[in-house]
Amino acid sequence: MESNREFLVACLCAAWCDTCVAYREGFLAMAQRFPRAEFRWVDIEDQAAEVEDIEVENFPTILVKRGGDTLFEGVMLPHHEHLRRLLEKLIP
Repeated sequence: MESNREFLVACLCAAWCDTCVAYREGFLAMAQRFPRAEFRWVDIEDQAAEVEDIEVENFPTILVKRGGDTLFEGVMLPHHEHLRRLLEKLIP
């Protein structure tokens, strides 16, 4: 998964997941706080080719990359505050 910006923050979810649907708007709004990152919503079924070899065990799964380096990959509770704190540590 590539990005045109220095960082990529992707949320791997599914359209049928009510938790994902509720999380999406706040996730995408987070892009305004972190302009160095591209925020991408990836439906693991409709966009399976973008998921590559990432194992999605639960939703939402968050992926944070800087160039080709994965900085974080894992399930996160669907609370935007948790994501904000993680990104403040990873994206100076």
